[in-house]
Amino acid sequence: MDMARYVFKRLFSILVTICVIIAVGYILMYLSPGSFFSSATIASAMGSLAVENPRLYQQYISEFEARYGLNKPLWEQVLHYVWHSITFNFGNSFTYPTVHIMTQLETAFPISAELAFGAVALGVIVGIPLGVLAALKRNTWLDSTLTTLSMAGQAVPAFVSAVFMVLIFGVYFPNLLPINGWGTPSDAILPIIALGLGNIGVVTRYMRGSLIETMRQDYMRTAEAKGVKYWRRVMVHGVRNSLVALITVVGPAFGFTVVSTIWVENIFSIPGMGSLMATAFVNKDVPLAITDVFILALLILVTNFLVDIAYSILDPRVHLT
Repeated sequence: MDMARYVFKRLFSILVTICVIIAVGYILMYLSPGSFFSSATIASAMGSLAVENPRLYQQYISEFEARYGLNKPLWEQVLHYVWHSITFNFGNSFTYPTVHIMTQLETAFPISAELAFGAVALGVIVGIPLGVLAALKRNTWLDSTLTTLSMAGQAVPAFVSAVFMVLIFGVYFPNLLPINGWGTPSDAILPIIALGLGNIGVVTRYMRGSLIETMRQDYMRTAEAKGVKYWRRVMVHGVRNSLVALITVVGPAFGFTVVSTIWVENIFSIPGMGSLMATAFVNKDVPLAITDVFILALLILVTNFLVDIAYSILDPRVHLT
């Protein structure tokens, strides 16, 4: 019963948050200068038609405003976009009027998800052993080195790492790895590494701290007193128990990694969500821009929700309220 109440409360909270994000985003775009909401902007784009055929020009303007609800009051436009977004009826974009936004998402989102999954997997596969090693060699030069590198990985943004990789593999080691495009497995190597460096740093530091804390627990001393071998204590009791809490780091990392792909994809010329969002904001394509923001916000909120649920299941001591 408590779980059902918690799930309902969180889902309602996610719905309200998403509605607020869409409403605020729409209003900001509405108030931004030079947006497609401006009749002056529309008139400028169709200036020649206004002179050649005023009646047809006015017809196009009316159809455009009616199609996207621009002939309605602002509050009604906001409610219109909120409702259509939460029901996944995104309509068509300004840039590609004949292409449904959902069709564009079906092509772009799997690419970004693939990069995000790869980056998180890289962070887990590399970060866990490094964190274990740093914890077992605590306060040594190796621990200091790994801690420093992990902090550097967290501090350097993914797009900066991506720029350096383009420089290295585009200038100094050309033809070793592709630095742009999408279509072959090798195209994903550099973007995943650029996105994964931060995850490696996060997982390494978290694993180090978690394992150090676990090794101090009473049951670890009991296992030692019973004669359990050192590596068995570390791997079976220490690392395994530390991994349960790691889900609180790995889960949100996926959502934020998808957001990071926005810049990395543009650097490597990958046709994912990043390119889609860049096109939307450069062209001031309001429906597409709001849809991109909605998808990313929903992804982060749902990921955090699923992490909380999973953590409460894996650790019965955690009570959701």
